Amino acid sequence: MANFQTIVGKLKVTDIEVRKELRRRWHNPSRTSTPVFIVGCGRSGTSMLLKQLGKSWKVEYFNENHPEAFDNWRLKDLGSIDMLIRATSAPIVIFKPILNTSQANDFLSFYPSAKILFCFRHYDDVINSSIKKFGLENRIGHVRSWIFNDFAEFSFAPPPNETKSLISSRWRPSLSPESGAALYWLFYNRLYFDLGLSGDNRVRLVQYEKVVANPAEGFASVCEFLGMGLETSMLEGIFSSSVRRDNPPDIDPAIRMDCEALWQRLCTPVTL
Repeated sequence: MANFQTIVGKLKVTDIEVRKELRRRWHNPSRTSTPVFIVGCGRSGTSMLLKQLGKSWKVEYFNENHPEAFDNWRLKDLGSIDMLIRATSAPIVIFKPILNTSQANDFLSFYPSAKILFCFRHYDDVINSSIKKFGLENRIGHVRSWIFNDFAEFSFAPPPNETKSLISSRWRPSLSPESGAALYWLFYNRLYFDLGLSGDNRVRLVQYEKVVANPAEGFASVCEFLGMGLETSMLEGIFSSSVRRDNPPDIDPAIRMDCEALWQRLCTPVTL
C-alpha cells in the first residue's frame, strides 16, 4: 500500500509540473525569465517563502540543495546559473543562495533585471531555531572559523570591512553557542545595509513575522514586487505559531544590544 501511495503521489506531482509547463509555454512564448534571489540569514522563513511562491505556474525554483544550481549549499558560478535560466520557460526563476548573501551585488550586476528578496526574522527565534535544527556547535563553529581564517569562507565575495569589524570586535573564545548564533545573525542581516541594498529598488525586505501574521497581505506585497499576481494556493499551510514560541536565549549583553539595534533598524520602516 505504501509503495502504491508513493507512486500515486509521484504521478500527481508529475501531472502538476506538466500542467505548469504547458501554461508557461502558452503565456511566455518568448521564454523571458526574471531571476530572483532569496537571501538573508538561515532560519528566517526563506524556505517557506520559496516553496509558497513556487506553487505558482509562473515560478520555477531552485532550493539550496538542488544539485543543478548548488554545490555544497552554495550557488554555482553565475555562468551555470545563466544556463538554467535560459533553459526554462517560467516567467520567474527563484534561487535561494542564503550562504551567498554577501554576493548580492554580484547578482544585481550580472542580471540588471534581477530582484532580491532579503528575509529577516527576530534574532531570538532565529537563534533558537538554529540550535534546534543544527545543534550547539554549528553557528558558533562558523563564526569561530571566520575569525581565525579572516572570513575565508566568503572568498567568492568578501564581506564589507564594516561587517567583519563588528563581528571580530564581539568575538571571544568563551562565548556561548547562543551568543555565537547571535553573531551569525548579526553578520548576515547587517549585509542588507553594509552592501547598500537598502537603497536599491530591486531589493525588497521581507519580515517573517509580518508575513505569517497576515499571509494575504504579505504575499500580495511580495507578488506585486515580483510582477506576478497572488494565487490563493500560496497562502495554504502558513502558520504564525513559531513566533516567540520559546523563551529568549541567553546572549552576551553587548551582543544582544547589537542585535536589538539592528532589529529596530530593519523594522523601521519595515517593508513586507
